[in-house]
Amino acid sequence: MSDIDPTYFNNTISLLLNNTALEDLYYHHVSLYGGMTPNLAFNICMIAIWGVLLASQIVQVIYKQYWFSVAFICTGILEVLGYIGRTWSHSDTSLMDPFLLNMICLTIAPVFTMGGVYYQLAKLLEIYGSKFGLWPPIIYSYVFIASDIVSLAIQAAGGGTAGMAVADKDSTKEGTHIFVAGLALQVFSMLVFIFLWSHFLYQIFIKTRMQHMKTNKFSWSLFKIPQEEIDYMYTPKYRHMRVPRRIPFHYFTVAMTGAVLTIFTRCVYRLAELAEGWEGNLITHEWYFIILDAVMMSIATICMTVFHPGFAFQGRTESVPIAKTHKFGKSKKSNSETPFDHDIEADADTNGGHDLADIVGNDNIEDDFDGSSWNNTDSNEKNDTAYAIPIVENSQTAIYDSSDNSNQKQQSKKSKLWPFGK
Repeated sequence: MSDIDPTYFNNTISLLLNNTALEDLYYHHVSLYGGMTPNLAFNICMIAIWGVLLASQIVQVIYKQYWFSVAFICTGILEVLGYIGRTWSHSDTSLMDPFLLNMICLTIAPVFTMGGVYYQLAKLLEIYGSKFGLWPPIIYSYVFIASDIVSLAIQAAGGGTAGMAVADKDSTKEGTHIFVAGLALQVFSMLVFIFLWSHFLYQIFIKTRMQHMKTNKFSWSLFKIPQEEIDYMYTPKYRHMRVPRRIPFHYFTVAMTGAVLTIFTRCVYRLAELAEGWEGNLITHEWYFIILDAVMMSIATICMTVFHPGFAFQGRTESVPIAKTHKFGKSKKSNSETPFDHDIEADADTNGGHDLADIVGNDNIEDDFDGSSWNNTDSNEKNDTAYAIPIVENSQTAIYDSSDNSNQKQQSKKSKLWPFGK
């Protein structure tokens, strides 16, 4: 990276002192990077890195995480185009086309990245249990993806307005202000998401352990409790994804946390950069860009490529649909349910019984449903694994005793499942 050329100030000092706008710099054939020349070697290196990441995301489409893949492929394309623009600008920093290619593509790329990330929280809520969220899973997707689209539209409008202003020899201040507004919305949305993401992590990793140990006080020793020991508090349907421990799933939340924090850092930097202006300290020193944009975006994408949701959620063989509705609150028929009562309804005529059979290893699930009972282990059992009990609700017929033979057919269509500990 080259330092600012001292002769630059001889030609432009009067322009900068008069708050010269972007188009003034362009028409006076002055560097659009504030005298800084983009480093050629670094930008070529970034084209290569993002080319590899883009190719990886294209290959990983086979894991059927289509929303995530489309979002990250768009990110990769925009990053490659952005660094092509910076490389192009190295030969002539006064050219507008490569400058706008760099600014617009690299600025809006994280919008697509976060669009892919937002959807993963909804999936994790399905896998662990919707009770661990403040909203139903589908609402997370609707709210944050809608916010992402609005932010993208505003930023694109700002870039387009600035570009047209340059072509018409008008002021670019309006376009810049629109650009900043889009970035501000994106930063605000991410702040809200970080809060909700932190709440989710607290619920599944800390509060569950506190409930398991029957304590209200946090202690670092809680993390000594194996995740498998508290798995009975989660949704039984996806237990096979969580147990036995698999590295892609176990560290997926860590990778996603790293991705969210690095993208947030980058968006805050970009917001400050554009708010400071085209001749500000941030935009005229490439090291800020390298560390706070290039490195941050690369770390985020590498994290989500290595720990791809297709690996974590066994995408080639499994599907985690996001339910449009979930029941919240306790049943009126029981006052003994805990805060960890599951809100899943399994259809007895479809796969609900089969999922239950997979959990407890019972080959004759229909007989157990007909008997409306489940033999639990003794209270002194040392095994920490809990079992799901089916309670058949039928307002028209009585529940048959388990002593009756299995020819008595269940007339209820649905059963409610919940876990319990030893």
